[in-house]
Amino acid sequence: MKITEVECLVIDGIYPYVIIETNEGVTGIGESFRRSPWITKAAIETIFKEILLNKDPLNYQEIWELLYNAASTCGPYGSLLTAISGIDTAIWDINLKKEGVPLHKKLGKKIKNSIPIYASSMKRDMSPEEEADRAYFFYEEGFSFYKMHSAYPEEVDSPRDKTLKTVEAIRNKLDNNIEIMVDVNGGYSVNRAIEVGRELEKFEVFQFEQPVHVTDLEGLKRVTENLSIPIASGECCYTVQDFKNLIEKGNPDILQPDVIKTGGITEFKKIMSYLGKREIMIHNTQPLISTAIHLHFLSINNSIKFPLEYNIEQNSLIDNPIAKNSLNVKSGEILVPDGDSFGIDFDINIMKKRAKKINL
Repeated sequence: MKITEVECLVIDGIYPYVIIETNEGVTGIGESFRRSPWITKAAIETIFKEILLNKDPLNYQEIWELLYNAASTCGPYGSLLTAISGIDTAIWDINLKKEGVPLHKKLGKKIKNSIPIYASSMKRDMSPEEEADRAYFFYEEGFSFYKMHSAYPEEVDSPRDKTLKTVEAIRNKLDNNIEIMVDVNGGYSVNRAIEVGRELEKFEVFQFEQPVHVTDLEGLKRVTENLSIPIASGECCYTVQDFKNLIEKGNPDILQPDVIKTGGITEFKKIMSYLGKREIMIHNTQPLISTAIHLHFLSINNSIKFPLEYNIEQNSLIDNPIAKNSLNVKSGEILVPDGDSFGIDFDINIMKKRAKKINL
């Protein structure tokens, strides 16, 4: 089998999807992280496409290393690694379709038919009372965990920060009937993170995510050592080596890999193996391929006790589907799909109609 065509479609101008065609008529579809979609498209179609053409997609490890080495010439992180994620997931899709098996069968033995999820609120412009009402709504829908994204990452220690007032409002609304998670996306200095963290402990917040800038591992370690609340980090780690550095230098309590940031399934498998039985809470903010892949991984794993993140914001991929089927979300859980590959049947014609174009 040989790769004959590679294309990146930016659906609705936001979501990068990779289409890889082969000479045997098997087409793979992969997903990249949604930030900087046009950089992702440019990388796929100008840097990586030439490497991929005429390669055998069965050799996914060899292809991954070629792509990673090519990306390393200009620094492999950020959009270049997420571009590789889209390519790698498309290549896995080809192989799984050719074999006619779901991903979980290639990973191990499925021991879970459904996976608990938590409601992840991405809005930062709500009042504390509005966020509390939203948390109550999802509690009524069967969710036991609610994550709020607060503070202002572009404005460290912002006076506009409503984190503590919002947590207080949710507690007043729901008492301890829901677990609260706080993600500030690196919006605090070390001293402010410790100060806020001590207040969060009083509200019995479940976890405190990315309290300081992702590059400040020494600062992260200071925060972790000074607080009893579990500290989570890792969504911006791309490789096994990144997680080694994070653990050795930052020492967070909970680790958060994400398949569409790690260069796809090939590296994600190695990361999950390396992390072993450490505390893992998978980072997950896109509703289709990445969610499905994470479900497959969680379905074979009995040591991960935390729910999967689920982005609750309105999404054009859900409101106006690009697939012929959908993931089954109900009462704070998602069924693990059993169809071939990831279990999602995309309509490529619709995808191409929805793809925005830009001159690169």
